[in-house]
Amino acid sequence: MTMRHRKMKIGRLKWRGYAVKIFIVSIALILIYGLLYFFHPQTIRAVTYAGSRVKNAFSHYMLNQTPRFYYLGIEKNGQDLRVGARDMLELTYRDEFVVKFVASDDLKGRKIAVKVEGLGKSENDIGFLLRGVELVDKVMQSPAAAKGTTEDTSYKIRVYYNDIEIGTVPLKVMITPQDWLRFARDTATSSKQIEYLRKAIAMNKQDTGVRKILAGIYLRQEKTAEAIRQYQEILRINPNDAGALEELAKCYIKKKDYDNAIAAARRLAKINSKEAEAYTALAVALSEKGLWRQAMDNYNEVVKLQPENYAARYKLGEAYEREKMNSHAIKQYKYIAENSQDADLALQALGDIYLKLKKYDEAVKYYNLLIKSRPKLAAAYANLALAYAGQGKAKEEMDMLRKAVSLAPGDPVIHFNMGSAYEKREMNDQAIKEYEQVLKISPQDTDATERIAALYLKSRKFDQAVKYYEILAKKYPRQATVFVNLGFAYGELKNYSASAQNYEKALKLGAKHSTLYYNLAYAYNELGREKEAIAIYEKISPQTKETLSIIADYFLKEKNYKKAIGYYKNIVRLEPKQSSSYSSLGYAYATAGNLGSAIENYLIALKYDREDSELYANLGEAYEKKGLYSEALKAYTTAYELNPDSTKAGRGIPRMRIQLLKEMTPAQKDQEQEK
Repeated sequence: MTMRHRKMKIGRLKWRGYAVKIFIVSIALILIYGLLYFFHPQTIRAVTYAGSRVKNAFSHYMLNQTPRFYYLGIEKNGQDLRVGARDMLELTYRDEFVVKFVASDDLKGRKIAVKVEGLGKSENDIGFLLRGVELVDKVMQSPAAAKGTTEDTSYKIRVYYNDIEIGTVPLKVMITPQDWLRFARDTATSSKQIEYLRKAIAMNKQDTGVRKILAGIYLRQEKTAEAIRQYQEILRINPNDAGALEELAKCYIKKKDYDNAIAAARRLAKINSKEAEAYTALAVALSEKGLWRQAMDNYNEVVKLQPENYAARYKLGEAYEREKMNSHAIKQYKYIAENSQDADLALQALGDIYLKLKKYDEAVKYYNLLIKSRPKLAAAYANLALAYAGQGKAKEEMDMLRKAVSLAPGDPVIHFNMGSAYEKREMNDQAIKEYEQVLKISPQDTDATERIAALYLKSRKFDQAVKYYEILAKKYPRQATVFVNLGFAYGELKNYSASAQNYEKALKLGAKHSTLYYNLAYAYNELGREKEAIAIYEKISPQTKETLSIIADYFLKEKNYKKAIGYYKNIVRLEPKQSSSYSSLGYAYATAGNLGSAIENYLIALKYDREDSELYANLGEAYEKKGLYSEALKAYTTAYELNPDSTKAGRGIPRMRIQLLKEMTPAQKDQEQEK
């Protein structure tokens, strides 16, 4: 073998060794890559990413290609984050963040700019502190939020190189219930507050705190039913929520739904049996229902738990008063007066209760104590005036009333009391002035209007009385007494048509007393409506001689003799020892042609009055018609002797003499002539 051939053989062996080594290294690299891929893929990505960045950077710097964007370096709430184009930056109202740098092929970043949509305030937002709440607020005011959305992804962070957009990072803006609650707190408009709170509840239906806030707003808006619904929902979520039960009971009381209020308050008392508030709510509900005994029991529980709860003691005193347990009420009021720093209400209550019990000395004592505490309290002086009036101290009464008026010239009650005091003293003009002052302050005060009308009627100032009674008639179209008084006032003014109309209204409203019938009948007579007047006169009960005479005379004139005689007989029964009773009945019989009964009643009448010339004349006339000329002559003669001016007697005497002469025999005529 030659040297050359041997050297070639040695060369081939070396290359085979290199190939084996290369193969072994290649297998090793493949195995390492496989292991890294399965157990550390991030390492593979990093190597690949690094390679890619090197390549892209080379292209940017050497080939002037636009740099590529990789990620943003962001500090959010103190933590560093890397957020790439495929990521999403989530923001809530609590978040604050800063874009610290941009990872791109422009390694120096001198021509890189960042714009955060909705938040950015400069040409480049890198390095500026940005607050998520500003973007959240914008989203909440958008149409999308109005439809109930809880997130928004329409905003982006945009990355620019020399004004060329090279990448974006999407923002995810989250809306939470707390955002709507925050909006509700920051607005003064109740309708908006309700809108925001309802959206907060829609996002978290179990949040009882927000519901309580919403219920409170509803209450301030007088939307009690809406508040009740919220408290009911709270109790559905948490049946033992004492605060919700207490407020629910108050809502029912406000709505005057006392049965439900009592039920809610009793549930509260079971839950909080050692809490005074539970019994307070129940006591109030029971009081409003008028269940004073049960209310007392619950107020007593409050007082046991809180002896210095003076408001509860005061209410307990009121409950005792309602049940006429005045001594117990006084005990509670005195406890407050002796122990509380603010005893004015108790002092007034003591004065009032003693005034009601007519214990005027005690009333004066407590009203004076009240005045000492509250020297400007007009009501105290007004009530003290009533107590002095009870003691019979007229001067002190008027002094206190004047003081009350000076302190509260705009108080209609005090002016009314002053008017009553004047009226009691028959100082009607002064009383009217005070009542008129009441009407200046309170034009709708019907009590003052009624007193003025009555005083004008009493003073016979009928035109003024009519003015005020007309006002009362409009206010009280179903009150008969108003129309009775109005009818009387019009009658005195001789406006009989208006008088009759008002009396008729009074009758329709149920008034039936005799004076009304008499006055209405009188008005009908004055209007020429005699038949209607008689129908009204007949309704009067008991009848008087005057009304019976009017009725009887009417029927006699109408030739209804039977009815006329009946009413004249009623006069006889009413006044059986009066000459005029029998005289009228006799005249009715005579007119009816019953001369015998006429003569009989005339003779009875003469037993009670023998000096009535007209009675004798009527008797003579009855005798004459009956053909008893001699008796007629005697009656006419007596009538003439009593009254020479009696036409009936003057004409009857000669007529009877002539009649008697006609009936005489010749012998009797001679004898008469001799006389």
